Parts: sequence; structure tokens; C-alpha cells
Amino acid sequence: MMKELHKLITKDIFDCLSEEDAGRLRELRDELHIDDEAYRQMKKMITSREVHERIMEVRKKPSRMIKIMRYAAILILPVAIAAYILLNQENATKPEVVAQNQIEEKLPAPVRQQALLVLEDGSVLQLQRVEGKKEVTSNAITNGNELVYSKKDSSANNVVVEYNTVMVPQGGEYHVMLADGTKVWFNEETQLRFPVDFVGDSREVFLSEGEIYLEVARDEKHPFIVHTENGDIQVLGTEFNVKCLPDKKVATTLVKGSVQVRKEDAKVVLKPNQQAVVGNVMNVITVTEVDVEEIICWKDNMFFFRDVELEKILDQLAEWYGFTVFYENADVKQEKFFVRVDKYAEVGKILDVISDVGNAKFKISGKVVTVYK
Repeated sequence: MMKELHKLITKDIFDCLSEEDAGRLRELRDELHIDDEAYRQMKKMITSREVHERIMEVRKKPSRMIKIMRYAAILILPVAIAAYILLNQENATKPEVVAQNQIEEKLPAPVRQQALLVLEDGSVLQLQRVEGKKEVTSNAITNGNELVYSKKDSSANNVVVEYNTVMVPQGGEYHVMLADGTKVWFNEETQLRFPVDFVGDSREVFLSEGEIYLEVARDEKHPFIVHTENGDIQVLGTEFNVKCLPDKKVATTLVKGSVQVRKEDAKVVLKPNQQAVVGNVMNVITVTEVDVEEIICWKDNMFFFRDVELEKILDQLAEWYGFTVFYENADVKQEKFFVRVDKYAEVGKILDVISDVGNAKFKISGKVVTVYK
């Protein structure tokens, strides 16, 4: 959001806002409570002495002045916006100091979004968290944050296979128990199609995007197959993670048991703690040893960062919690950390953990996290 605001105010400074841009700028100003006076101060800061000095440094190159002025505006604007948010709190007082970090207002964990269920006839149901059990279809109920299917009476002849699809949006998570007892954890932005009951010689589901973790109910007579756009995974009874990666690659990570990953005539059998990545060029399957805990931490509602730069950690946290990051000291961006934290904890507690093991300190004000040393 803040990056978008940066660009729009910069366009306004140089009088190149389209009607659509102007409308979006008004929306953002309303959302962030930026009144006319504060907006004028932001624009004034951009064209302040610091920007003027940058332009004067290149006054001998007039053909580049506009370009450099644009760059300078983009560099200074985050400071202006952060300053506005930090300095314009109502009845501002000294922030409470918590474990060396300054917390003006707690930033809570996001409310977990729910999923959508698409039925065979195309109708869509919203899966809400409910207390107790609630019937959804003839053989499915919701129980808390889980959708549970039961086995249908398959004694009748000519059983028609019906399919449902669960779609989990960005920022969401969900659990499903399939009719055979297989448990499926859904990560955000995931879509899985599956039969409401398994009939025939195999149990087959279709992952079109996203990431799932499965505990497959053992049934040697009916192998379980996960179909993806770029290969299939076949198991009897096991625990594994499947993730659709960018560029149409698919990563399968085995936790327990044994799985076979195949693409056309290429196939490999994985052992626990191995990951197979199926490429989208030719029939190439790459197998490596991996840290399973790091890969499946999302299933246990955890963030796991092993030797990861602070900037990348905060980018991921910012996306999850919906805050903006402002760096007073850019050199801390490259500092690396090894942390494992609860992704539903309050942000201040997570930042305290990072502060305890490194040199970075944090201030939280509204939805802005300022990083300093």
C-alpha cells in the first residue's frame, strides 16, 4: 500500500496523475487519514532542501534533472509518510518500551481467513469457523476450522463420482478430512479438487495451485494419487508436502513413509527428508536432502527463518500482518537471523525475539514498523 502511495504522490508532484490515479490516491488518503495539511507537508518535504541539494549536484547535466528529481522524490517520500504517521498520533505520548522495542500500539495477528467450497453443481459456499458441528452437504460437516467428509453408502450400482473444490485465499489456511480419513492442510492461495467419496481402484485428487500437507490414510489396495500440472505423486499411506512453485515447478517433500514422484516416463521414489522438484522443461526430476521442519512449519502455524536476511524476514511478516517497514539504518537489512516464531503471535513479541538475537531494534506506531540500531 505504501509503495503505491509513494508512486501516486510522486506523480502528483510532477502533474502526471491520470483520473484513475487521482481516484486511487483519494482512497489511500482516506484510509490513512491524511488530511490536506499533512499532504501539503509531505509534498513540501519532497521538494525540501535535501532534494534541492541532490539536484544542484548535477546542475551541469540539465538533461538528467527531471529524472534525478523523480528518483530523489521516491527516496525521500517514504520518510515523509513515515514521519506523518509517527508524528500525528492523537494525544501522542512517549511510547512504552518493551524488551528494547518501542510499542505505541499493538499490532495483532491477522484473523485467519476461511475457505470457499465449490460444489459439483458450481454453487459456492463460504466455510466459516463455527462452534460445534454444522452440516454442509449430505456427507460433509464443518467442525471449527475443518471440513470433514464421511464415506457414502457405495452399495448401489452405477455410483456417480461427485467432486468438490476447496479454495483458500491469500492469508488464509484451512483443514479438510477426506472421506477415506486422509487429512489435508491447506496453505494460502491453494486450490484442490477431490471426490466427495472415493470409488474405484484408486484415490485421486487434483492440486491446481498452492501448497498442501497430507497425512494419507493407509489403504494398500487403493493407492492415493495427487495430480498436479507438472507430474503426479503416488502413495499408499504416508505424510508429505506438495507445493506448486513459480514457473510451473512442483516440489514434493517426504516426511514419513514412501512416495513415488513421476512425470511421464521419469520417476523417483523418495525417502523421508528428501524433496523432489519436477521441472517444467523436459522430464527432469531433481532430488535433494532438505530440512523438513523448515518446509512444513506453515502447517504448524510457524514462521521458520534459517540464516535469512532481516529485510526478507520483515517483507514476509509485513505481508502477513499488513504493516509497512521503514528503515532508519539501512545497514541492518543484510543482518541474518535464525528464528522460529508463532505466526499468530502479536507482532511486538516476534520483533522482541529478533531483537534479542541481533542488533536491530523496532518501533511500532499504527501499521508502521521502524527499524533502527
